[in-house]
Amino acid sequence: MKDRIVVVTGSTRGFGYAIAEAMLRAGATVVINGRSKAALQRSLKSLQPLGRVTGFVCDVRRERQVYALARRVVREFERIDVWVNNAGYASSAGMIIETPPAQAIDMFLANDMGTVYGTRAALHFMFERKTGVLVNIYGNGSFLRPASPTALYGATKAWMASFTRSLAKEIAGSGVQLVGFSPGMLLTDMLTNPNVIGEKGRQMMKNYAFVLRLLGGSPQKAAEKLVRLLQSNHRPFVEYRGFRPWTPLLGLLRIAWENLTGSGKRPEFVMHVQPAYRPRI
Repeated sequence: MKDRIVVVTGSTRGFGYAIAEAMLRAGATVVINGRSKAALQRSLKSLQPLGRVTGFVCDVRRERQVYALARRVVREFERIDVWVNNAGYASSAGMIIETPPAQAIDMFLANDMGTVYGTRAALHFMFERKTGVLVNIYGNGSFLRPASPTALYGATKAWMASFTRSLAKEIAGSGVQLVGFSPGMLLTDMLTNPNVIGEKGRQMMKNYAFVLRLLGGSPQKAAEKLVRLLQSNHRPFVEYRGFRPWTPLLGLLRIAWENLTGSGKRPEFVMHVQPAYRPRI
């Protein structure tokens, strides 16, 4: 990754920040972005000791802002070697029919249309050079299993997987590599400060503490896996799954060991419960 120009969207916190950190440690030049200027400045200040990093304010829901971001990167660094479509979020946990439609719309704009805009921007410059790597971050729902209690978020990630697989077919032979990366359940702010819709949603989350302890992983370790994948991969299209069939079993063994030895730490979280949405029909 040394001296490669890497753009990571949605990277002022969470998994995006961890990716930026891991890329810098691997020697890359990193461009981060976020919606808030204050958050961008805080993240730049903490990342700068690790290497060459800069950042720009950009809302990936806004098409022209994403294209402007790509142009600024190329103007400053002459190229884009890796573009990571990471920006996105899960709005609330709960029943599909009790979640406000506005949340679903905003998630689709951020998670999916943000990926469309980022893909177009990155490929515009990568096609010219016939080289580059585009990374789309998958999530719960990507592999078409039920994603409740975050079903609407899961639907955006199912869309992401379908989009990425179709894109892989369309750009085959272009020289650009495409990676679909599913990091698994990560202990980021999105999971440690969950919003929950309605009483039924709260009931769906009754085992959340155990699930978080069982499956919650380190965003730093997942980011390091992404870096290693990019360093070693030579295939035009590859998908990576952080969650494997044996992941729950390994989690149970780890919990048993932690209980036996008194080691380990239970993830802390704060749940915010909101009233269910009732449409007028």
